[in-house]
Amino acid sequence: MTSFYGHDKPREVFCQSFAKDKLHHAWILAGDKGLGKAAFAQQAAHFLLNSHNRPTVFCDVQDDETGHLLAAGSHPDFRLLRRGPKSDKEEKRARDNGLDSLEEHDLARNIKVDQIRALQPLFQNQASISEYRVVVIDAADDLERGGANAILKNLEEPPKKTIFFLISHMPDRLLPTIRSRCQMLRFDPLADDEMRILLKKASPNLNDAEIETLVVAGEGSPGRALQYSEVGLAELESMAREIIKTGDRDNRLKSELARKLSLKAATPRYRAFLERTPSLIAEHIKSAGLPRSLETIDKWREANDLATAAIPKALDNQAVVFRLGGLMGDLASTGQVK
Repeated sequence: MTSFYGHDKPREVFCQSFAKDKLHHAWILAGDKGLGKAAFAQQAAHFLLNSHNRPTVFCDVQDDETGHLLAAGSHPDFRLLRRGPKSDKEEKRARDNGLDSLEEHDLARNIKVDQIRALQPLFQNQASISEYRVVVIDAADDLERGGANAILKNLEEPPKKTIFFLISHMPDRLLPTIRSRCQMLRFDPLADDEMRILLKKASPNLNDAEIETLVVAGEGSPGRALQYSEVGLAELESMAREIIKTGDRDNRLKSELARKLSLKAATPRYRAFLERTPSLIAEHIKSAGLPRSLETIDKWREANDLATAAIPKALDNQAVVFRLGGLMGDLASTGQVK
């Protein structure tokens, strides 16, 4: 089970609803990616599936039968719906190594209507070993139209003692009829101090400098920060900041970055670098007080467009990284870098 930290208000709202016996049957967990919505749903599920023991708070330590069954994916009263493998080849890999072993491009574009229909046997009988049944959809934004309409029928006529958690990064794009039948819990970015505590807890081997880099890069999202930590973003960001500071006129750092990120094994680091670079440029323009002229805005826009298009268009890794390095180096040419 994933550790959960922060977001006291959503947790308080949910636990008070439970304590007052006014628990809504469907909840939208809304907020940016990486804030901890899935971890909240996991721990809320454990809380409910263990409710016969009368818990009063969420608990990170879940060394009990419910926790073991959830971790093994075998709890009879729990279902987790996510995008599945896109082909038979990926299906086999998922069976052998688990769904989490697949990359983003290995997954289907949507949660299919057949996945929603497969839930129906769960609702035809009472819960097997728990007081509740729990369904988590991660993310509801990924439901295909037919799937959205199918889950809507369950929300309109909710099965008894069944709680739905719909994780959503873009709740405004959900069907209005789905939103109207759910209670919204909004998740905001964590404060810097909360990020530091979580990062130290999750990755105790990080030094203070690495933690500070990840706090800034994570922008209040522990999931994003931990992803960056796993791929060693701190080293890449240090090189990028040096390019911004010096301009890297001899192209040494740009070439080194391009070399490091061109190998197939470096794909996760490459993706993280693409995601981070436009934000890094924007942060520098703001913090250094650079004039927001069309020229500087255009550099950010080009970096953002290039980073966004690189994966879908299968652009050459080295060329992309070198060009992004050039855009960062151009910031030093203003003569106003602090």
